[in-house]
Amino acid sequence: MKKIIYTIAFLLATGTIAHAQTPLKETGTDLADFILLENDVLLYARKETDGQYLYTEKRGDATSAKKELVLNTGTINALVGRSVATGEYYVYQKNGRNQEVISFYSYKEGAFDKTGERSLPKLKNHSQNLGLFLTEDKNTMVISAELGKSRGYEDLYVSQWENNRWTKPKNLGKSVNTRQAEFAPYMANDTLYFSRMEESEAYNYSAGFTANGQAGTPAKLEPVVNATGTYNAYYKKVNERQMWLSASTDNKPFHTAYLLEKPAPVAEETIVAEEVVEEALPAPVVKTKAATPGLTLPFAFNSIYMNLENVSALARFLNQQPEGTAFVIKGYSDGYGTAEVKENVSRRRARLIQQYIEKYFPAKNFTLEVENEVRSEKGQANRKAELYLMQ
Repeated sequence: MKKIIYTIAFLLATGTIAHAQTPLKETGTDLADFILLENDVLLYARKETDGQYLYTEKRGDATSAKKELVLNTGTINALVGRSVATGEYYVYQKNGRNQEVISFYSYKEGAFDKTGERSLPKLKNHSQNLGLFLTEDKNTMVISAELGKSRGYEDLYVSQWENNRWTKPKNLGKSVNTRQAEFAPYMANDTLYFSRMEESEAYNYSAGFTANGQAGTPAKLEPVVNATGTYNAYYKKVNERQMWLSASTDNKPFHTAYLLEKPAPVAEETIVAEEVVEEALPAPVVKTKAATPGLTLPFAFNSIYMNLENVSALARFLNQQPEGTAFVIKGYSDGYGTAEVKENVSRRRARLIQQYIEKYFPAKNFTLEVENEVRSEKGQANRKAELYLMQ
């Protein structure tokens, strides 16, 4: 005897689709900033022993990394702004104490060509760190530096281009600046974005910004761009794209450049009544989690990112598994820290491994489940993630 079942295809509501968070680059080298260009080329700054230099890299292809010689005429080089209208990029270049300039470059067919330059405001910076952002019209510069009577470490200042010269940098005041370091300024749509240090951690903030250089009260950005207990900085918002850097806070931090963008709308499906004949099927085989893990990955204190040894071990393990293998990824944290931090660390250790597998092993069609556990015991043995085979 057969049974007739009528099925209806559901409408997919495009308005409820969540943003997709994607790691664009994961590296043990020290990244200082980055932006994803419209042609899916990553432009980033990397700190090296002899300075800081700009690189380009095709999205998803680390082997395509290229040191852009035309952009790197200084020993310290940084992207400090751009114009979508003209296609220009603004690059800070420093050679020696008093040899500083902002150069303008066009970018066509993968090549940069210099179109002009402009001097910097006069700065007596008492810090080794300097952060700059130049607005699209080249008339407003936001500066992160320690100038005179700062409130703590680096403060944020604003300078205007008037009568072919920069005005004296003006401190944005105690509504923005604290006794911590404020750095990595960026502006979009009359909003100032910046990062603030909190001991070894850092978090991204936003504040309204008026045409005359007044900033409103800052607010910390949403948790998706501010992972608790980590270093989050260099936030940018370009149309529907949000970008930022995240890093662990240990002695050898692992840097990840993240992109958060809205997926393309999914077309609505037509409601269709379909006659389906239900057939007798064999009972599905129920798999259970193996008693012991197939792979254990150790983590440094409070780190949620895999180091290079972990990445290599995970890749070897996954390459040995047949297509369609099912895993349980379980993240652990030890007894140090608040309940919120411990829960977040254990959960994110597992989630980031899941994201790595989905990104780099899609052809394997692995089935992944995620678990996490907070342990009361303290110590290295409890800072780990484990992969269990489903049998």
